[in-house]
Amino acid sequence: MGMPAYIQNPAEWQEGFTFFDHARVRFSETDAFGHVNNTVAFVYFEQARINYFQSLGLMQDWMEGESIIVTGDLQCDYHRQVTFGEALTIGVKTASVGRTSIDVHYMVTNEKQELCMTGRGRIVQIHKQTGQSHPWSDAVSAKLQA
Repeated sequence: MGMPAYIQNPAEWQEGFTFFDHARVRFSETDAFGHVNNTVAFVYFEQARINYFQSLGLMQDWMEGESIIVTGDLQCDYHRQVTFGEALTIGVKTASVGRTSIDVHYMVTNEKQELCMTGRGRIVQIHKQTGQSHPWSDAVSAKLQA
């Protein structure tokens, strides 16, 4: 299986990750074939993304401020089967920052540092009252680009 279109140079792309979260595959996350159900990747992405935003000091602002973030789109590419009990490392990074949205990339590796899943998604900031897209503040934009 080749790399998805959002990964131009795999080695350079992998080196760009500086935030990592961890998960261990639970039995309930596996299917009848003994590997992680294809929907579970999105749960791993979500938890790692929340922890990434917390590390940047952004979650509290969204919880208390006038804006929230929503997922505009999300995709996952599966490179290797993952089974019960495996320890996973989930990398998260901001690939690009727009006026009201960001493109977030994900990389999941196993204990052998083998690439298991890659993903990307558009996260959009919206105003809580209007539901319309809402521009990033300069401070938030700077944190996302750091």
